[in-house]
Amino acid sequence: MSFTESTLPTDFDRLPAGSTIRHILLGRPSDIRQTIHLLHNLRYVETSQWSTLIEVPDNRLILRPDADQMISMLVRRL
Repeated sequence: MSFTESTLPTDFDRLPAGSTIRHILLGRPSDIRQTIHLLHNLRYVETSQWSTLIEVPDNRLILRPDADQMISMLVRRL
């Protein structure tokens, strides 16, 4: 499915004041860069707002959510 600006919900980029959400891209560096540019082209986020690529040492990753936070995950084939 392809998205254009006209097909995005009008409140797509609005979160309640003071709320935050963390976006984590996990994959091959080229796939991460492609996704970052896609999100930029969709006018969701500027490419400069992403961190540099961070290596995951020993294939270990620990996420520490706040007590009231949950997680949702999407796996998408490119």
